[in-house]
Amino acid sequence: MKNSGLLKVSIIIVNLNGKKWLEKCIPSVLNSNYPKDKIEVILVDNGSTDGSVEFTKELLKKEQVKFKIIQNRKNRGWSPANNQGAKVAGGKILLFLSNDMEVDKNWIREIIKIFKLDFKAGVVQCNSISMWDRKTLDSAMNYLDRYGFAYGYFPQENPWKVFFAEGMAFAITKNVFNTVNGFDEYYFMEYDDMDLCWRVRLAGYEVYFSPESIVYHARGGTVGGTYFKRQTRNTVQYVRNHYVTLIKNYGLKNLIPALFIVTTMQIGKITYFLIKRDFRLAKATFIGIFQVLRDLKLILKKRKKVQKNIRKISDKKIMKYMHPFLPSLLYKYIILQKKGKRFILNSKPPLKEAYIEKN
Repeated sequence: MKNSGLLKVSIIIVNLNGKKWLEKCIPSVLNSNYPKDKIEVILVDNGSTDGSVEFTKELLKKEQVKFKIIQNRKNRGWSPANNQGAKVAGGKILLFLSNDMEVDKNWIREIIKIFKLDFKAGVVQCNSISMWDRKTLDSAMNYLDRYGFAYGYFPQENPWKVFFAEGMAFAITKNVFNTVNGFDEYYFMEYDDMDLCWRVRLAGYEVYFSPESIVYHARGGTVGGTYFKRQTRNTVQYVRNHYVTLIKNYGLKNLIPALFIVTTMQIGKITYFLIKRDFRLAKATFIGIFQVLRDLKLILKKRKKVQKNIRKISDKKIMKYMHPFLPSLLYKYIILQKKGKRFILNSKPPLKEAYIEKN
């Protein structure tokens, strides 16, 4: 009876030939300081050939933990696979976790604290530390500016409201996930977490960062660690989905200037890549823009559904959670990414929204 008040959590892990990561990830999940009868592990496998499914099945059977395994014959992508997991999940909380992660034993309890303290909390992001040295910050408190460019800040002492949660380790209530229709499967991957959180905000819910919910991430274990090291397909999707996120979620008044600025900056990026003779990234950026034009009819249909069925909050209220547009920081981001470094600001974020005082 002592566990009767705890929320059931469904931990959804998408995998593609990541057995070497699952060997660390799943045992750490099972070591969580949370009752095993309140945990459900769901592995969605995108066509692995390295024994990932067999390993996971045997381990979870041995540990007698409730689990479900979905096996896709081919790689369906991160967004569709997560939706598959969410559809069969029995928990009130959906916890999406990349396979190249390890977790602190208290990570779930710290997430649940925030959901219980604010009924408007729809999403909670974990505090991700580098798995390589166990001390370097991996993912920060994340914000978008009005043109959809991202900025990260070092964690504050208390939980803070952020604009979006990075997709490798975050929780969302199943009710909110269903309300905003889950991940957009058109994205495949890239920008899908930003889009999801924007829709969560449009529906009237909050997005939080939890400094005490610690996870460890092998950045680059699943996809390239920086923009310049990603596969061409990922870069194309990143550029394309940036546009799609703006088109779907903005009101027309704010959308038009946003598209103008973003297109100007994308042309600037293409020019920069050409000057640097990085023809791969120049081509990928161009293809990303072309795919937006090619699929515009479909994208506009998606926009109509978001504006009609999900939006409850005005752009004006949404934009108060956005970061100021600062081209100098975006340029610094490109330079640091070129050097293989993360871009995280070591200062207080502009949104002072701490709501829980530490005891």
